[in-house]
Amino acid sequence: MPAEKGDIQNRQDIDLLVRAFYNRLLHDDRMAYLFENVKGDHLEEHFDILCDFWESVLFLTGQYKRNTMLKHLSLHDQHGLTAKHFNLWLDYFNETVDSLFQGNKSKLAKERAHSIAVIMQMKIKEMDALDKT
Repeated sequence: MPAEKGDIQNRQDIDLLVRAFYNRLLHDDRMAYLFENVKGDHLEEHFDILCDFWESVLFLTGQYKRNTMLKHLSLHDQHGLTAKHFNLWLDYFNETVDSLFQGNKSKLAKERAHSIAVIMQMKIKEMDALDKT
């Protein structure tokens, strides 16, 4: 019988999640091109930033001090993010969480990811509407 999965408990768990998640994203041609600017030498720095973000979201550490929305609005300007991108991102995120963890923090991570995706799509629609006026 397989061992029971534990919950996300610390930054090490978040690092494991982020790396496994990005491994999926970077091996999917529908998503990989969005991360061209963080591949190679910048990937480790990007992982640290993502770990700060998720540690702040899940454990309220206050580590993350950047503006996530501006980064993604800029990415949208460059690549035209669509609902398909967000849905694929969420599918990979949820699958990665479920493959590694289970419990309250794992559930919270998936809920927050969903909320973030919804809010970002709303902001993108607002920005696009303003651009058309």
